[in-house]
Amino acid sequence: MYKRLLKYAKPYWTRVLIAFLCALGVSGTTAAAAWLVQPVLDDIFIKRDLQMLILVPFAILVIYLVKGICNYSQAYIMNHVGTRVIMDVRNDLYSHTTVMPMQFYAQQSTGKLMSRILNDVSLISNAVSTSIKDLIQNVVTAIALTGVVFYRDARLAVIACIVLPFAYYPLVRLGKKLRHISKKGQEEISGITSILHETFTATSVVKSFGMEAREIERFKDKNNKLFKVTMKGVKYAEITTPLMEFIGAVAVSLIIWYGGYQVIHGISTPGTFFSFLTALIMMYSPLKTLTRINVSIQQSLAAAERIFAILDMDTEHVFDKGTRELTGVMEKIKFRDVYFKYDKGSRDVLSNINFETVSGQVVAIVGGSGGGKTTIGNLLLRFYEPTSGVITIDHTDIRDFTLASLRRQIGIVSQDVILFNDTVLNNITYGQKEVSMEQVIHAATQAYAHEFIVKMPQGYNTLIGEKGSKMSGGEKQRIAIARAILKNPPILILDEATSSLDTESEHIIQMALGNLMKGRTTFVIAHRLSTIRNADLIIAIDNGRIVEMGRHEDLMEKGGLYKRLYDMQFAKNQ
Repeated sequence: MYKRLLKYAKPYWTRVLIAFLCALGVSGTTAAAAWLVQPVLDDIFIKRDLQMLILVPFAILVIYLVKGICNYSQAYIMNHVGTRVIMDVRNDLYSHTTVMPMQFYAQQSTGKLMSRILNDVSLISNAVSTSIKDLIQNVVTAIALTGVVFYRDARLAVIACIVLPFAYYPLVRLGKKLRHISKKGQEEISGITSILHETFTATSVVKSFGMEAREIERFKDKNNKLFKVTMKGVKYAEITTPLMEFIGAVAVSLIIWYGGYQVIHGISTPGTFFSFLTALIMMYSPLKTLTRINVSIQQSLAAAERIFAILDMDTEHVFDKGTRELTGVMEKIKFRDVYFKYDKGSRDVLSNINFETVSGQVVAIVGGSGGGKTTIGNLLLRFYEPTSGVITIDHTDIRDFTLASLRRQIGIVSQDVILFNDTVLNNITYGQKEVSMEQVIHAATQAYAHEFIVKMPQGYNTLIGEKGSKMSGGEKQRIAIARAILKNPPILILDEATSSLDTESEHIIQMALGNLMKGRTTFVIAHRLSTIRNADLIIAIDNGRIVEMGRHEDLMEKGGLYKRLYDMQFAKNQ
């Protein structure tokens, strides 16, 4: 997992190499500082050598100047590399997520996806910036100091190394524990992000039902769970330092006892012993840092597992086997023996769907809620694939067309209008390239939107707020219609586009839709049946099955489902 993560640093290998050379400089100067303890004690304080009194202080200044420059350079370069890697990972994760099938989004909460892209990616920053820097620097420093230690006294060095295996086992066990706890903590953060997203996007519902207290308690409960997981991680992470200190104390105690014995009996000099002891004590700092790096890396790997779990999922491109380009509808669109279910073992959402429409016709699809009306449009867009059966355009299976060319030929206006927190202009031109202002104004005029747009504070450059919060429902709908008109698709899907509007707004929208539908093959998923009386074909669906088809007059005469729905709605409007 860590090797896979480090592959993101491969494009920046020259910078990493420079940082490595700087790390060698830091390590070499650190070892040199420990080396100088011997001449300081033996040559200056014991032998009273005046030449060494001049040279050693100068050498110390040079050593720490070089060390400071190398340390700063290494830290800056590796942080630059780490930040670039985080940017690349976040770009890859977002790019991968946006091309995932609709099935993926049906199974994931928005808040948890946001947490993966924001929180989890941030957590891996240490693993590819600070941790790499510290890992390189401290490993090389430890090796350099180990060289000093063995050079000064090999026997003492062997005694010091005896305690190392006792440190290895608990640190490995603690690392595994920390990775598991960190993963659990990230899941809890995802849960909190999900609650925040739900609450902030449904503020009006929360307030209208007086559920603020309930949402506060729900948040507190999740936050408390995160607190417990965090403190469990702290318990394991913080025990590493006292553990290392105790093991180090055992080593130093043995060294002082044995080294002191050698100095007292004239086997070694005080300078040699204290140079050895200084190098050994200085080794404690990089070894202590390496245990902290292990904690950081384990937390990063837990985040990396969650990130790569998404990156390893198949995108829409895997299912896009089409090679032909769809350029329009010349003859007809046909559904033949189409069945669909969301998951294996679940019930069929659509069963035995068979119908066809000639190019330019208006097909209305009616029925009760949950009957499968919207699913027909989703299958045409290839948001989902039929469980069995085939959908054809001009006698060609739509799976033989590339996804991009298929969706370019289909426009959609739904009840839940999706607008972005951007200008009116950018919302209308969304997905279009090289569009003139005249074309935009023409589309807005056709959608009966131009008049209210020019009255806005900055006209077409007015920011409309999140989800178009600064606009009425009818205005948002007309912006969506203008967007569809500008796209100019030969196939159009109107998914209950007027069901939530008042009578006056509906009248304006109907005129705008009339302009939009001209010359297009249109699928109208209808809630208000009065809007589809003139459709060329009306399909009534009940529990995922077509129960009747025909024109308005014919279906009214049959007295079946369509007539019952129509009469019920007509009675409500009286």
